[in-house]
Amino acid sequence: MAIAISGITWILSYRCNLNCEHCFFDVNGPLHVLDHVLAKKALVSLEQPLPLAWQHVSGGEPFLFENELHRLLEVIQEYGTKTVGIATNGFWGDSPQRAQQTVEQLKQRGVNGVCISADSYHQKHIPLSHVRTAAEQVFAQNLGKHSFVVSCYPAEDERPITSESFAIPPASIPVRKIGKGGSPAKGPGPLREEQIPNSPCRNLCCCLGEASPFEPRMVWIDPYGNVMICYGLIIGNLREHSLGEILKSYSIHQSPLLETLAEQGPIGLYRIALKRGWQPEGSFADECDLCCQARYALRGDYVDTLGPDECYPDFVDSGHPDGER
Repeated sequence: MAIAISGITWILSYRCNLNCEHCFFDVNGPLHVLDHVLAKKALVSLEQPLPLAWQHVSGGEPFLFENELHRLLEVIQEYGTKTVGIATNGFWGDSPQRAQQTVEQLKQRGVNGVCISADSYHQKHIPLSHVRTAAEQVFAQNLGKHSFVVSCYPAEDERPITSESFAIPPASIPVRKIGKGGSPAKGPGPLREEQIPNSPCRNLCCCLGEASPFEPRMVWIDPYGNVMICYGLIIGNLREHSLGEILKSYSIHQSPLLETLAEQGPIGLYRIALKRGWQPEGSFADECDLCCQARYALRGDYVDTLGPDECYPDFVDSGHPDGER
């Protein structure tokens, strides 16, 4: 089944100047930054009749690597796409002058959407005034149409930071109970299988809806050249094959793990992990939490599909029979 995508999220680097407790990623691993030449080859290799509808640059924190960021944006601009976005924690809003210069440069590179994080997680480390200054410059330079202040909240009864403080609109999203934001299964157990989440696999990126990653309209590409249909779920690598080739040859049957996940959902991975000695106890928050923990337990058996390490930050207790972390 060939994939015809409408967008790409480029993970410029997994490195970040923060280490928020809800983050999907391990941000303190080896330093790797996406090569803009690799990105250009990927875009050139696409065999699609129309330009991508959107491209998005994320991390980590992209503005830690401004030279590489602008090279990547130049490549994106050269290839042509309707919407170009970037995600950031807004640390560069520490002065009006710096914020103005930063947004001016983004605009020159074709960026028309900026997502700035502002919530109880990020504001443990970055003053809210930095975010406000960054948002004011985004608005002042007419990039407000596709720009948002993104607030993550841990529970339905906890309010995210409100929109009244900022010049651009709010976008509130719940924290996914995975990675560092989750926790190992615990409590009285083991559970009976009927107590295990049994819903189909759904996309981790809530802003893109609950579409199945097995009929993807987007991919993630990271600094290692991994092409992913979900964080940590690899379908190919740009250092081995072109993006066009990877999308054209994609099939859920290319890996037993992908096939199981597509046909049975995360509970299928749970069953495989149990057969290999995984011993979780207690409940799982949802099917994404179940999938993440089962993948963590299976990584050694599916090294080409489950990676990189940054997508699998250590749990406090992994549930592995040998106590591995």
